[in-house]
Amino acid sequence: MANRAMPKNKAGTPGRKGSRGHVSAVVDILGARISAGVYKEGETLPVEQELAMALEVGRNSLREAVKVLSGKGLLSTAPRSGTKVRPREEWNMLDQHVLSWHADPEIASDSFMLDLIELRRIIEPKAAELAATRATKEDVANILAAYEAMADSGSDPQRRLAADIEFHAAVLKASHNSVLPHFKYAIATYLKAHLNLGQELEEDVDKEDLERHHKIAWAIASGKAKSAYSLTVEMLNLNRAHFPSEDAAKK
Repeated sequence: MANRAMPKNKAGTPGRKGSRGHVSAVVDILGARISAGVYKEGETLPVEQELAMALEVGRNSLREAVKVLSGKGLLSTAPRSGTKVRPREEWNMLDQHVLSWHADPEIASDSFMLDLIELRRIIEPKAAELAATRATKEDVANILAAYEAMADSGSDPQRRLAADIEFHAAVLKASHNSVLPHFKYAIATYLKAHLNLGQELEEDVDKEDLERHHKIAWAIASGKAKSAYSLTVEMLNLNRAHFPSEDAAKK
């Protein structure tokens, strides 16, 4: 089977140096290809020697990469049947790397973005409510600092993105629930994909979004749990309005 084209802006091969870094590079290349549907669910990957040659890596590096992707639920291996792409519902979609591949604008479909925003609507309002009742002075300082970084980002979208991700991560941490902070990767994927898809906000909408983050921050700082919850719901409902209906997106 011939080496297949990658989505735009993805490296084709990791090169030949035999370093441990090449395992990570192969994981990224194959993971992105699988996420993009270049290798489809149920499809068998090219034989090991052919794929290793196409990627310009040793077979040991390829085997290690396959193990990593198998651990993330993307691949399965069996004697005589080769290495196959597992059904999407078996992928670990909350894995940091699986999520990062979906931040690519050619992979982040409207359907996937709707699933992420739906998940955010389930989790983030409650996290903000918990933060309002549990946040320490340090937590509040971190949330407000992230907001200030958003406000000071000016016209630099990457600075704004980094600060926005930090804001939501700080809120999750302030919930003092040991599991919730790991949800930051899903939020980061949504925000990165949103930016990569070119969905920049109008100036007045952008100001409203910034002000809403400010209100959430102060609701948490003031211990106003119900306000923190409702303001977060409002913010996420507006995010949801950027995409078509679920029925249209999932066709």
